[in-house]
Amino acid sequence: MKKLISAFLIGLMIGSFLGFEFYGLIAKPEVIIQTTPVLGVYFSPEGGCEDLVIYWISRANVSIHVLIYSFTLDSIGDALINAHERGVEVLVVFEKGQISKYSEYPRLKEAGISVRNDTNPAYMHDKVAIIDGVIVLTGSFNWSRSAEERNNENLIVIRSTLIASIYEAEFQRIWSESI
Repeated sequence: MKKLISAFLIGLMIGSFLGFEFYGLIAKPEVIIQTTPVLGVYFSPEGGCEDLVIYWISRANVSIHVLIYSFTLDSIGDALINAHERGVEVLVVFEKGQISKYSEYPRLKEAGISVRNDTNPAYMHDKVAIIDGVIVLTGSFNWSRSAEERNNENLIVIRSTLIASIYEAEFQRIWSESI
């Protein structure tokens, strides 16, 4: 059985390297060949995800582009407003079904940040921030108190212009379709 599993995994790796499709994903050789520095992997509850998001937002110099499902944390809203006031381009797409009186949407809009509602008839379930076209924050971590203090969630921080450009293309697609 171990030989069968090993053979399957080796075949999967070789197939991925050559660009074969597995489970609906195409692994492109340039993505696999590049060494992608993962700066950290974090888990909640109480794993510091909120502080990490704020830390990276505070380090932005040029741009912060966000796709977010649930965003109710004032602390992250404050960090985005501060970045905007420093002259950083901040663009945020919210899942329209998650905009409520607790959402950061109206507060960011009032502060002059460009915000949009996703128009996908299904959920826009992304939790992504692309910072300066180099840093990507992604995972299951919603920007909410429940995600930080109660839920099992995760956040991964990646430094890669290649990975950031892939996420940026998706951000631009969703941004252009949003209102």
